[in-house]
Parts: sequence; structure tokens; C-alpha cells
Amino acid sequence: MRKIKVDLKRLKYDIIIGKGAISRISGVISGIGFKGPVVVISDRNVRALFGKYISKGLLSLPNRVINIDVPASERAKSIDVFQATIRRIAKATRKHKPLIVAIGGGVVGDLSGFIAATFRRGVPVIQVPTTLLAGVDSSIGGKTGIDIPEAKNLIGAFKQPEAVIVDTEFLKALPERQLVNGMGEVIKYGVIKNPGLFRYLEHNIAKIFRKDDAAFARVLYDCALIKARIVEKDEFDAKDIRIILNFGHTLGHAVEAASGYSDGYNHGESVGLGMLMASGIALRLGILTQRDHDRIKDLVKRAGLPLLAGRLAVQKVMGAYSHDKKFVKGLNRFVLPVRIGGVVVREGISENLIKAVVREHVREQN
Repeated sequence: MRKIKVDLKRLKYDIIIGKGAISRISGVISGIGFKGPVVVISDRNVRALFGKYISKGLLSLPNRVINIDVPASERAKSIDVFQATIRRIAKATRKHKPLIVAIGGGVVGDLSGFIAATFRRGVPVIQVPTTLLAGVDSSIGGKTGIDIPEAKNLIGAFKQPEAVIVDTEFLKALPERQLVNGMGEVIKYGVIKNPGLFRYLEHNIAKIFRKDDAAFARVLYDCALIKARIVEKDEFDAKDIRIILNFGHTLGHAVEAASGYSDGYNHGESVGLGMLMASGIALRLGILTQRDHDRIKDLVKRAGLPLLAGRLAVQKVMGAYSHDKKFVKGLNRFVLPVRIGGVVVREGISENLIKAVVREHVREQN
């Protein structure tokens, strides 16, 4: 079992990583002195796979436990599902402030975190990610949100968890596409901050897909540590430090929105495409070498992430990109790689250049 302390000065919490980590949840809840009802938000897929395992982890709690399932898709991050879930919690908890436990992937974590940030003007939340993507990224740092048709996460809030508990047993049951989904974020961390992690992936990526315990532990710890240290310096994304975590997300989110948040392109696949497009922009600007561009492209390909988005309209991707939250005073902002392990933030990049790179990576609908 490994532990990372996130120290935000005004509050601190642990990221606990390891096999059987969910068994620590009762101790975490007892440790914060919470005695009210515990609302466990998950989805049917997670419940079907791990229902008994989850129940065992919560068994020793004296608290009343309320289970709520949400759709097992990006659709769960809609205003309708948010409202329906809030109403169910309100009915079940009445006069008591609950603690929310989010057990699932990034969708469940984002929705649950946003509920915790807004219900009764804020209630505590514990994040228990069950996917590689959520374990290395979305469960850490307090960003929460829901989607509207125009763009992803356009409605959101910051809500730091009481703890993040990453049990590697959940990852063992993931289908290959979910591992691929997570690799989009894992590769991101290597590019933005850790060339050693990037090299490790180049030489050991097959171990991830074999679900090797040591490989999981290495990747989860390295990525979580990078994010924790960045979040400590820029909790509310206001100092231009945390923005580097958005490498691949500007055009990646646009691909997700343009596809209608369908199963066509999940988050990690979209981020993979976004990283390729950001690398293409950097190459055209002359700030990234062809060699490093090719290394990024090769690792994205070997991770099973798409190199080309099909069945999408370039104009639809560009329209979704125009709603990106990183625009400042009308200027676009991109996180661009300058080498493996280093990125810069550039503003006001030519729309023609962006569109040209998008055209290289999006195959128009017939």
C-alpha cells in the first residue's frame, strides 16, 4: 500500500494506492469523525462487477449506507441525471448532511464531486476510482463538472475530496478498451512532466495490458504524484501552473463534444487525438522536434489510441473547440509540448493553423 499526501495548506488528504485499498474506507470515514448517512454513488456495471467487494469494504461502518446507481455512460454527467440524483439523495437523507462516496470511473467521480460541491452548499466526498483513467487523473485535484451539448464540463466547481482510494483490484477487471482509455491520461503525464515515465511506457507498455501489478503500481503512483504536486501549487487553476494538465484536452474535449459524447470516442481516446493535434501544432510552430513528435505519435499508437477521428465534421470539432474554457479575453490557449517532459502555454494561435491540424486528424463524414 502506497500513500501520497496532498497538502493544500487549508486542508490535507491522502491518496491511498494498492491492492485491497477499499478496506481503508471505514477508517477514513471514522477518521474524519463523520457519523451521518453515507451515500454511495456508482453505476450498474461497477455494481455488477464489484458489488460484494464494495459492500465488504463498507461493512464495518456504523453509518447508514444508501446506494444510488447512475447511467454507465457520459450521459450520467447531464443536468437531468444531476437533478434526479440530487432529489433521490434529498429524499433519502432528509434532515441530515450526507457524505458522498463516488465509486466508479471519471463520469461517476465528476458527477458525484459536483453533487458534493452543490448539495446543501457542500458535503464531504470520498473518491474511489475503478478505472485507470480516474485513478491517475480525474479523481485527484477537486475538479468536478457536468456537460451540456455545447461542451464538456462547462458547468462545474472545485470540490476537494476527503480521500482518494485507488484499489488496484478494480483495474484487474477492466476490459482492454478501458485500459486504452486510461493510457490517454497516463501518456499525458509523461509528456508534460516526467520523461522517465514516458521511457518506462515505451519499454513496458505491454505489461499494462497484461495487468501486471508492478506496472499498475508504478504508473498509478507516478501519475498521482505529479498531479498532487501540481494541484498543491495551483488548487484553483488560477496561477497558470495547473493548466499544463490540460495538454491534449483543448481539441480532445472538442472531439468528445462533436461526437455527442457517444461511445465513438471516450475521454482517453479523445485526449490521445488532442495530444497528437497539440503536438502537430507545436511541430508546425517549430518548438517541437520531429523526433519527439514521432515518439509521442508512436506511443499513442502502441497504446491502442486512435490516430485519426472518423465520422466527424471538421467544422463541428472547431465549433466545439470555440467553447473551450481556456479562452482568455477571446484568445485561445494551448498547452504545447517542447520536448518529452516539458510543455509551454501559447496564446493566440492562428485559427487557420489549428484548422489545418484538425483536418489532418479528422476524417470528414460522408
